[in-house]
Amino acid sequence: MAKANVWLVVASERIKGKQEGWHWDDFFLRRHEWSPAEFSWGGYEWIRSPLSLKCIREMKRGDIVVAYQAGEGIVGLCALASDGYEEVPGSGDLNTFDLAAEPALRLDNPVPLEQLKSDPEVAPLFRQLQGSVFKATEFWQGIRRHILTLNPHLSDALRRFESDAEKLRVTKGEEKDIWRKMAEERSPNYQWRGRTYRRKGEQSAWLRKLYDFRCQICGAQFPTPDGRMVIEVHYIRPLSVIGPVGDHPANMLVLCPNHHLQIELSEEVKVDWERHEIRFDGIKRRLRVHPIHAKLVRAWVAERNIGARQR
Repeated sequence: MAKANVWLVVASERIKGKQEGWHWDDFFLRRHEWSPAEFSWGGYEWIRSPLSLKCIREMKRGDIVVAYQAGEGIVGLCALASDGYEEVPGSGDLNTFDLAAEPALRLDNPVPLEQLKSDPEVAPLFRQLQGSVFKATEFWQGIRRHILTLNPHLSDALRRFESDAEKLRVTKGEEKDIWRKMAEERSPNYQWRGRTYRRKGEQSAWLRKLYDFRCQICGAQFPTPDGRMVIEVHYIRPLSVIGPVGDHPANMLVLCPNHHLQIELSEEVKVDWERHEIRFDGIKRRLRVHPIHAKLVRAWVAERNIGARQR
């Protein structure tokens, strides 16, 4: 088996006293409370650097992740729970990966950027951090040395971490093609019964993340004190009317609680996906439409039109 790689993953600097940005402590301190979807990193909204995308294509389950917090330095270590995979199945864009809850090691004393840049052995990695993911395999021994210099009491914990990451690497990860899994789950078990339908949340969760938990109308985010986001997914055509086929991103909008309630109470809602407009209660508003969302809408509409002609 090929040797495991090491990846430097950078979290953006958080403005003091504000909820903007993401801190690695969200992972290290709360990971055992997270839902499976929260371990997912990357996607179209977060990964744009060609270098970062190249790195994600090379990622493998069990690889080591060096957790770097902008403005602070190296704050911990964790491992990959998955290879790099497509946020949108069939897109061909490997731009997403999952972190593993274990093994993980939070440093009591972070390694500051100034110390790393002053060491010729590791300085090339930290000289210009423009992006989110960087290959750090050749710098691992130097990084390891700096971690132990500032955290000598973690020597045994670091060895256990490396051993556990290697064990994780030889195990099999969870299937990441979520939409295919949903189809397989539904075919023997799900039956349309008129006005009742049990929704599956994977696609709506994916859509929320695609829009960075921002309302498609006003762009607002609603963070809670614990760092979570309050955002709704509205079904344009109710599932009680359209049936299971409507449980698809093409029939969904990501909305803040205010606009969700306003549209929910409207007598007529019409979305113009080409002009990026929405009309409700006689009011026309601009609609933020992600290119991937628009592509899914066009494919869904075309598929339904073909089905209608065949009937």
